[in-house]
Amino acid sequence: MIFEYEELKECVEEDFERFYKMGFDEKQIFPAVLNEYEHGEDFCSVENICVHVFLVLICAEKNMNCNEIIEKLNQLLDGVEENEIKVELGNEYSKFITDLSMVRKI
Repeated sequence: MIFEYEELKECVEEDFERFYKMGFDEKQIFPAVLNEYEHGEDFCSVENICVHVFLVLICAEKNMNCNEIIEKLNQLLDGVEENEIKVELGNEYSKFITDLSMVRKI
């Protein structure tokens, strides 16, 4: 990943807020934020998963429907080995697990 976990989380939150303030609705924000990252150099599956986790948490906090994002996140998680996530996130893996457990409760 290009970003550290917390740095990526902060960037996703800032991007979400920018699009939200521009008047994007629930169905527009997700692809707009994801587009900010998916075309970047070295964008990897773990980074993609993290962006999805962050978006679910933000949408839930704002009482927005996040079912589509959760569905996509589950597909992404099915396609990657947990060890790959552990290796990619290193010491920040525990933060990811905490956030993912919050997503699972939604």
